[in-house]
Amino acid sequence: MSFGNEKGQDIIHRKEVEFFVKNLKDYFSNINKYVVILWDEEGIILEFKENGGNLLGYTPEQIEGKKWPDILTDGKDKEQTTEINKKLVNSKIVRYYINSIKDVNGTSKIFLWCNLKLENVQSDKKIFLSVGFNLDSIDNLKEKTDESKFELDTLNEKKENLEFKVTKDDLILKQKDDTIRDYKSKLEFLAFYDELTGLPNKNSLIRWLNLKVSQMDCIDTYLIFLEVRDLEKLNVTYGYDLVDELIIHISKRIKDIAGEGNKAFKIGFDRFAIICKSENISDFIERMLSQLLLPYNVNGNLIRVNFNIGAAQIENSNEAAANLMRRCDLALIKAKEEGLNEYVIFKPSIEIQTLKEGILERELRNGIELNEFIVFYQPFVKLENDKICGFEALLRWYYLKSVFVSPLEFIPVAEKYGLIIDLGNMVLKQSLKAGKILKKYYDDEFTISINISPKQFIDKRFVKNTIEILENEKLQDIRLRFEITEKVAIENIDYTIRIMNEFKKYNVTFALDDFGVEYSSLNYLRKLPIEAVKIDKSFVQDINDHDTYFIVETIVKLCKKLNLKTVIEGVETQRQYQIIKELGCDYAQGYFIAKPLPINELINLVGKYKILE
Repeated sequence: MSFGNEKGQDIIHRKEVEFFVKNLKDYFSNINKYVVILWDEEGIILEFKENGGNLLGYTPEQIEGKKWPDILTDGKDKEQTTEINKKLVNSKIVRYYINSIKDVNGTSKIFLWCNLKLENVQSDKKIFLSVGFNLDSIDNLKEKTDESKFELDTLNEKKENLEFKVTKDDLILKQKDDTIRDYKSKLEFLAFYDELTGLPNKNSLIRWLNLKVSQMDCIDTYLIFLEVRDLEKLNVTYGYDLVDELIIHISKRIKDIAGEGNKAFKIGFDRFAIICKSENISDFIERMLSQLLLPYNVNGNLIRVNFNIGAAQIENSNEAAANLMRRCDLALIKAKEEGLNEYVIFKPSIEIQTLKEGILERELRNGIELNEFIVFYQPFVKLENDKICGFEALLRWYYLKSVFVSPLEFIPVAEKYGLIIDLGNMVLKQSLKAGKILKKYYDDEFTISINISPKQFIDKRFVKNTIEILENEKLQDIRLRFEITEKVAIENIDYTIRIMNEFKKYNVTFALDDFGVEYSSLNYLRKLPIEAVKIDKSFVQDINDHDTYFIVETIVKLCKKLNLKTVIEGVETQRQYQIIKELGCDYAQGYFIAKPLPINELINLVGKYKILE
């Protein structure tokens, strides 16, 4: 076995690698399958070898030259591998860890990795050797039942248990002390306990659920998942070592909160679990959150951490661990959607909603490919002369080209699964083409107004894609206006102002949509380079109410002072139309004027310029 870099130079002699692997195998007496990976400080795989048969199924050509966390791992295992490799690059110690590796078919296999920084290597980069032993082939590996007596020091706690040195002629494995008298105990710890915190890990949780649930009374017993939010940002802010200490503090607090009779686990990079018996799980979780949200004093740094929590009740003693963990995951996902420091307790409707959402996402992708989406256009009129002067583009989905699906259903799914940019591009392209047709029939103030969703507006592809479309379509005599909500506009006002000014070059203006519903800040109204304000339809519905009338009147007068146009939507009666006209609004939109229509029906409105006789 020999290793070489991409220039073909020998990095380490054949006998040295074979001797290294042989000595490692002495500590894993009943492990017969392993892989050897040679990689550099950037994580690039220089050479890949397997021993003991077709273990992962990759050919060297498939993975050499690629970053091994990217190709061999995903999810939490990828985060763990990337983090440990970064630490190894800046360290001289041997590190051991366990994770799951994907084989060529995508099947996960559990490996124990032994990592070594090589010395005296002819390379301009740091070179590392990682030997992975397949734990699936280990026999008689049992979980410790008496945890209170299990006080085995981990390799992380005594970092100089082993020292590997690469010399010019051979590779010497030297045992510096007698810490590893029984390596099976070490292996057992690494397989079933988190190295950093000492808590039982995911493997332990699965074993515990499979072995213990059938023997217990499941009434009022729950599995709880806790996720530390934005741990990657904390790593950037405080550094990996300090965040490791933070995780230890968090784990101790979780263990204390769990208390006697309950059981705590660390099941991932940023995730913990608790098996809890409680008659009122909501009270237990709220008390736990109040404790977890208190600041952590880590080496003199007071750090506050955010969490999300999902919980699921153990339904019966025969429930499989995988099913219980899946239900708990669904609750955690829902909690994360609701915001930081929220918790959700699983109920069947969450699973039903998730299944519906999954089906909708799949059909949404199919619908985009099959062109099942059509843009309808709702006219708005200039109240000064009662003439149609533009249209708002509204996306419609006819599933299988026959069944109408409400935007209230599919837009949130499109945002969640990254499809909103594709839909937004589709609306823009169709609207510009329709605008060229409609412009023949309407006057110089002709405007196409398009809603921009929150996720679309903050997506880094939005500006680039939109400008490309505008340049290709070559807008002529068509005014384009984007509508965004107040909330989106002020969440990052500097970003909003920059984007708005960027689009000014392309004759694109902006309007604040649903004005008056949330913030209605006069300061933001003054700062933002917008053209118009759209007053929410809830105001026109109550326009006969004295207070509502006064609010609308005030908004209109304020906008005139700021040289902003006002558009009021949801106009459904002639009486409403007359009132907002008397108030001095500039534009009106609603079913009294016309409902949203496809392009061919809009052309039939030609000649019906006057809304009022």
